[in-house]
Amino acid sequence: MFVAVASLPADPAGLRRAADLAGIALVDASRLLAGTPPRVLVRATQDGVRIAEALEAAGFSAFVGEVASIQGDKDRVVARNLDCGPDAFVAVDGRGQRHDCPAASIAAFLRGHRMMETSELVKTTERKLDLGKALLTSGLAITKKVETTSERLTSSREPFILVQRNDGLPGIMLYEGRLNYQCLGSALQHARSGNFAALLARLQALAPGVPVDDRIMRPGFLAGLPVLSVDPTDLAVFLVSEARARGC
Repeated sequence: MFVAVASLPADPAGLRRAADLAGIALVDASRLLAGTPPRVLVRATQDGVRIAEALEAAGFSAFVGEVASIQGDKDRVVARNLDCGPDAFVAVDGRGQRHDCPAASIAAFLRGHRMMETSELVKTTERKLDLGKALLTSGLAITKKVETTSERLTSSREPFILVQRNDGLPGIMLYEGRLNYQCLGSALQHARSGNFAALLARLQALAPGVPVDDRIMRPGFLAGLPVLSVDPTDLAVFLVSEARARGC
């Protein structure tokens, strides 16, 4: 169980109180709560409910979470195509299944990015000095070919919009690089980033007044999260969703 803080009291002594209630040093509390909230204050504890309740009583907005309950893309609809209508849109997943989403069921648009890591094997060949070969060939050949194989990791950011729903159905995940943008019609652009921005504008026009929360993509938000046995982006979505449920 972990404890997260969605908002802090204006009192300058708040950090000291948070440190005392969590049983950690002030410098650690300052580091853990720095940046855009919500932040995880205690990474693992069996006493999370008591700590969260004490923080609430001290003027914080706090909550607990379990890693096992954090949802991932397997719990969402990952859209490949969209059909937009005047008061609803339909998300089509990778298996061709259609998922209706009325505008009235849209609770929020969460913007963020997922860190994607790819690996490839790279083979290199170089010549190295071979004294044994030089002796055998009387100096005619003094090098040999040496082939080595190494793994090269490449990291990239994949922007997304998560359409959160208020009707109990799974959220709809829209990844910039996985969508067919034909639904934009004449507004279709050459640049994928431009199409993604146009799609968000189309969805906002469909559901005016629905908030767009971009905390996940702000500098340092993902980097400031603790290492848990869950993808940091899914942890971030959980934190922001819980904070929003508390009006933060």
